[in-house]
Order: sequence, then structure tokens, then C-alpha cells
Amino acid sequence: MSAAAWEPQPDLDIDGRWFRLVTDGAAPYGQYHCENDLVWAEFYAGGSLRSGRLVGHRQPDGSIRAAYCLLGTDGELITGECTSIPEVVRGTLRIADHWERADGTTGVSYIEEIAPPLTAPNAKSEA
Repeated sequence: MSAAAWEPQPDLDIDGRWFRLVTDGAAPYGQYHCENDLVWAEFYAGGSLRSGRLVGHRQPDGSIRAAYCLLGTDGELITGECTSIPEVVRGTLRIADHWERADGTTGVSYIEEIAPPLTAPNAKSEA
């Protein structure tokens, strides 16, 4: 996504909202939280992800500068930084994550808002 195509939207509220990675098949999902300029998120299992966390701060233009760590189902630990751009696309809240991993690989991933899960992601069944 080029910077020219993005219109700053500093007032988009992502606090408490749930998002899922845009991909075919099983995908990780997570919940974002905001307090003033502080932003954090927890990501839950889906696809090759076991768990993940993100923490950063909101910029005046509405973008988010953050660091993240992810644990894959194979035990791989992935760390990096990203600039995330919340936007509304065809009526859906979406975040474009422009990321760079600690190993130097780069890319862009998209997550879209989903309805909250019916049960808590970390709920354990009692037998």
C-alpha cells in the first residue's frame, strides 16, 4: 500500500475489537486494546500461530508503531516491529500491518474485524 493511498484516520477506535488475519483456511485472531496512545493486543491460536503479543503506541495520524512476539505451533519464536494502519475498507474495519521481523524479512499482512468469540479464547473445559 502506498502512503499516498492512505487517508489518516486518527479517530478510528480499535479498543476492545477483535480481528482475524485475512487468509484462506484457519487463521489466528486477537483483541486490541487502547489507553490514550498505548496500544496492545493478544493473539490466539489459528493456522501456524500458538500465541502472540503486540505493544506499541498510536501516532498522531492514527497509525500504530509497535513491536510483537509470536510463538508458532512448531515452537518457532518470531519477533519484529510493525507500522499498523487502521482503515475502513468497504465498510469493514481493517488493519494493514507493515512488518519487519528480527531476521530482516518484511511484508504486509491484513487483519479484519470479526465478531467477538462466543467463549473466552483461553477458557479451559472442566472434566
